[in-house]
Amino acid sequence: MDLATIFERYRERFLASHGRTLTPDQWSAYQAITGCRTGQYGELALACQDCHRPGTRFCSCGHRACNQCQQEAAQQWLARQQQKLLPVPYYLVTFTLPLELRELARRHPRMVYTLLMRCAAETLRRFGRNKRDFAAELGLCAVLHTHTRRLDYHPHVHIVVPGCGVHRARREWRGLKGGYLFNGRALAAAFRGAFLHALAASGLTPPSTPRRWVAHCKQAGRGLQALQYLSRYLYRGVISDRNLLADDGERITFRYKDSRRDRWQTRTLTGEDFVALVLQHVLPKGFRRARDYGFLHGNARDLLRIVQWVLRTPVPEPLRKVLAMFTCPHCHGRMQVCGVRRRWEPG
Repeated sequence: MDLATIFERYRERFLASHGRTLTPDQWSAYQAITGCRTGQYGELALACQDCHRPGTRFCSCGHRACNQCQQEAAQQWLARQQQKLLPVPYYLVTFTLPLELRELARRHPRMVYTLLMRCAAETLRRFGRNKRDFAAELGLCAVLHTHTRRLDYHPHVHIVVPGCGVHRARREWRGLKGGYLFNGRALAAAFRGAFLHALAASGLTPPSTPRRWVAHCKQAGRGLQALQYLSRYLYRGVISDRNLLADDGERITFRYKDSRRDRWQTRTLTGEDFVALVLQHVLPKGFRRARDYGFLHGNARDLLRIVQWVLRTPVPEPLRKVLAMFTCPHCHGRMQVCGVRRRWEPG
């Protein structure tokens, strides 16, 4: 059982019940997922380098909401972030969009997601500059998530923060002391003010002003584990095929890991509601859900190299692009791509 098959099986029922609320981006994702590796996006012509027998492979859709695609893109992102790791303690900060503002986010996803990421990053950077005995520019790696493990709509941004900063005026590296970043309640209060001000400036009016704002801050070891967690949901959709358990023709059952109880739980919905549950997490076209700030930004590459030199960080090896490998079904040799046929080409 796979996601594409479920989407195709419940197409009519899904369009009948949810078609009116479907956005163009969600419909585009739906078509990509159901057409992935079916020939809709073309095919590759292959030839075995050992036995010289020909072969073909259907092209993938390449959509980031498709759980069959872009594994290489996620690996490349993680590798780039690993090149930026520093030998310092790391922290993981999470800012959550309050419940009262989530319907606004559904109607204006691009604007609200942009403000969520921008205000969260600006809040942390301001705290870094104003922190006593630190007063330095932080480096941040932020990733937007829109779902819980149950796949409910829950927009939040995770930010991985190395426990150090750069004082630009003095050109000094400064480390955080005491194994402590910032107070979560103070972060939430500052984020609330920044976000509501940004909403008003953009012309968006929330139906009500939320009272409860959450910012959670915890230690994240040396940072790698947090980055690995974030990389899982950058691409390849919000659910993998191995977590799809049952389809009885009416309902879909899937499993998810309950982080509080640290055990697997199951959830069952009608087929059309499951499709809608997945598609609600499709991001606006071109929206960047992963962004770097401060001395981790791409424009600050030289500054990061100086920090790595000061901390005697081993020089990372340059990234090498890994090409897709195809194995011959006859002799198990390596197959080489010798041509591409697009879907609009006759023949």
